[in-house]
Parts: sequence; structure tokens; C-alpha cells
Amino acid sequence: MKRILMMVAAVMLVAAPAANAQKVNAEGLKAKVAKADADAANAKKNVKSATWLTRGQAYAAVVDAPEAGLYIGMPINMLEVSLGKPMTTTEGVKKGYSEFNELQYPYVNVYVDPASGTIASWQVTNPVVEGAAAVAVESFQKAKAMDAKAAAKANEGLTQMKDHYLQEADNMYKLGEYKAAAMGYAVADDLLAELGTPDESLAFNIGYCYVLDGDFDTALGYLEKSKANNYEADGTLYYLLFHCYFKNNTGDMVKSKETLLEGVSKYPQNNNLIETMTMFYSREGSTEDPEEVFGLIKAAIDADPNNADLWAGLGNVYLKSERWDDAIETYSKVVELQPDSYINQLRLGYVHCLKADAAQNELTKQTFTSYEESSKAQEAVDAIYAASIPALEKAHELAPNELTPVELLKSVYYRFSYDDENMKAKFDHFNNLYKEMNQQ
Repeated sequence: MKRILMMVAAVMLVAAPAANAQKVNAEGLKAKVAKADADAANAKKNVKSATWLTRGQAYAAVVDAPEAGLYIGMPINMLEVSLGKPMTTTEGVKKGYSEFNELQYPYVNVYVDPASGTIASWQVTNPVVEGAAAVAVESFQKAKAMDAKAAAKANEGLTQMKDHYLQEADNMYKLGEYKAAAMGYAVADDLLAELGTPDESLAFNIGYCYVLDGDFDTALGYLEKSKANNYEADGTLYYLLFHCYFKNNTGDMVKSKETLLEGVSKYPQNNNLIETMTMFYSREGSTEDPEEVFGLIKAAIDADPNNADLWAGLGNVYLKSERWDDAIETYSKVVELQPDSYINQLRLGYVHCLKADAAQNELTKQTFTSYEESSKAQEAVDAIYAASIPALEKAHELAPNELTPVELLKSVYYRFSYDDENMKAKFDHFNNLYKEMNQQ
């Protein structure tokens, strides 16, 4: 994930005089492209490698013009030096998972990180010539194929285009345009191979972007290539492969499970794998034996004992296995780590209710020799129900508009409403609240 996790631009700032607007000599560039195209169509000229080199350079100049002078991390106060003043500026533009200040220029939108005041990305919105990068690549490749003596010059051009595709892919990734990012990385990957400098991380990046785009079938091919290259990104490769096989619970469950177990066995401290595995074993409709996973999750917790997500994942597997006491103990640890987590407070209260329901069902199957014996057994069950109240009350406090804790509290307080006035008042409160919320 070298490019995705560590976006490092090697673009030099080109000094330019301050201007009032972005300067792109579109007509001049188009004229050079038109002449290059005419020469490429000329039977006498198109047999010369120089014709194709010139054409590649003309199209490469077209590609570069709208973004000339830009680089990642560029301070915003330097932007006017390169592009002049923007036509408009819009703050708080959401792209992908981030928000940017968007500076709109005639040919490009520049996205500035509001915290650092530096350029985070950009996107060409008005290309001088559509598809110019692909034509440039094609032209340089044709020049090289035509004359070995032109290879050095052609490779210079291909290197320039490789850098363009990598930067464009980085930019698209940051803006949440994952399919476009994947396609850019794929072209760069091919060019790097052609230039004899392959980058083993790119197959992973391409697959990762396709997973984010939801195209699991295309992602799978690239991720398998990454695996063959032994580029596994500390186990994240297996996390992505799992999703390609799993396909949101509609795919190959056998391959999904095999991939998870292989990944966890090789990377037991990869939390994404552990958390995904707990989801897989505890998902609705699962017939998997969770005993396979307990030891692996506990080993991960031993390595990271304050990771609430791991504890919650273990609790989910215990819950799926109806190991109520283990689930209660585990969820108690979760809320100790995250006392203000609504979902985990709700889970803790809910598992108490499930344990009490199971105990109540067993109680109805028993035969007692006396009223006192029966009452004592019922009191033990009621104590389990009562133990759910603190966590459910906390869940309601954290999320007062959520219906589930209100419904559970209504049911629990009802059990005690005939013998305790305070409990009856609580029941009345949550019963009325439940009715109001259901009418909304």
C-alpha cells in the first residue's frame, strides 16, 4: 500500500509569475496535436519513429497543461503562483470519506485540506483534448516498436505518462473515485512492467480500489496476483480476498472461511481479520463451529488487551454460541473500555435478557415439591432480568431516540411492576414512551 498509505509526490514546483487566472494555451496545444495527427496519417511520415515521438510529446504536453505546477502538499498561498486566483471557492466539499475546500479553475478543481491549508488532491475537469494520455502512451510505444534507437526517448515519454497515471490514481483515491483510481493504477502497473521496473504493491492497490467500488470479481484477479507476488500488506490482503469471496453474504462461504483461517494463522494480530472472522462466525444463518475461532481471537486480545472491537467480536461469537455467562463477562469488558458506546451497552443488557429468557424456559420444564422452592427458583431468574437494567438504562440515556432499549426496559420493568411501586412507575414511563415512539 505504498502509494495509498504514503502518498509521496515527486513533482517539482515550476516557477511562474503570479497571474489572475489559470493560463493554458489550449489553442496552441490543439494546433500541435492536429499537426502531429496529420503527420501520423501521412504515409511518408508515419514510417518514421520521430513522427510518433513528436506525436507522443504533443499529447503529453496536453495532459500536463491543466495541472502544471501542482503537487501534493503545496501550500495554498503558493497556488496563485502556479494557477492564479480560482474562479470560485467552496468550503466543506465532501469527497469520499473526507471534506475539502474546493478551488475551481477553468481546467482543474483543486482540493485543499482545510486543517493544513495544503493541496490534498486535484481533478482535471476540462481536459484540453479528451483521452490524450492514452494516445500519448500509444504513440511512444509505436515509436519504440518501430525503431530500437528511439527506445530511450520513448521510454522517457512512457515514464512521464506512468507518473501521470500514478498521480491521477492517487488523486482519484483520495476523492473517493475508486473505480477511476483502480483503472489509473492498472495502466501505471502495465507501464512499469514495460519499463522493467515493476511495483508489486500496485496489484494490491488495484484490487483494494475495486473492493471499495464493490466490483469483487475484478478485484479478485488483482488480489490473487498480489498474493502470488507475496505482497500481503501485513494480512490486509486476506481481509480483502475474504470480501471478494464472501460478496456480502451471497458468495462462496467455504472459500471465505478458508481465506480467513489462512490469514489469521499467518497474521494473528491483524484486527481487521479477527473482527471479520467474528462477524463471519456470528452472522445470521451461520452453521460454522465457533470453537475454531475462540483461541485465535483470544490470542489477538492478549496482544491488544484494550481493543474494544476485539472484545466485542469475542462477545458476538459467545452470543452466537449461547454461552451467556462468557458473553456477559466479555461485553462487560467492552463497556469498561467504552462506557459511552450505545451499541455495546445495549448488547450487555440484551445478553442478560437472553440469559434470563433461557433460564425462564428451563424453569417451566422443572417440577417443584413446594411453593418456596418454586419461588426461590423464580427469584433467581428475576435477578438475571434485573441485572440487565443498568446497561439498558445507560443505552437509553446514550440514544434516547432508539426504540430497542425502550422496548426491552418496558418488558423487564413489567415483570416487577406488580410487587414494587417504583418498578410500576418505571414500567408506565417506558410503556408510554414505547407507544409514543411507535406512533412517530
